[in-house]
Amino acid sequence: MQRSEALKKADDLINGSRARTYGDAFETHDSIAKILNILLRHKLKSDLTFEDIYKIFIVGKLVRDRGNTEKNIKHMDNPIDIIGFAALWAEGKSEINQGAKSGKNGS
Repeated sequence: MQRSEALKKADDLINGSRARTYGDAFETHDSIAKILNILLRHKLKSDLTFEDIYKIFIVGKLVRDRGNTEKNIKHMDNPIDIIGFAALWAEGKSEINQGAKSGKNGS
């Protein structure tokens, strides 16, 4: 698979079927962070953020892919999903930074 194909496939997923199925990605991952902060409050030194959740999901995909490699399984969904998570992470980070500059997002 060429890099342009991988980028296109990730774009199609995060802006197509997954967006329709799961809704707004930032809201979803921010909600996951909030729930985990409640569940893990006695173990955390600071609150998790949507960025932490993307990092955790990317780690999960890396671990799955390692297992696939060991079993000689050649799925392409893990690298594609990593591209998608990274793009959503970058978008969320950009929106937070823009909000901070304009005084939005509680900053």
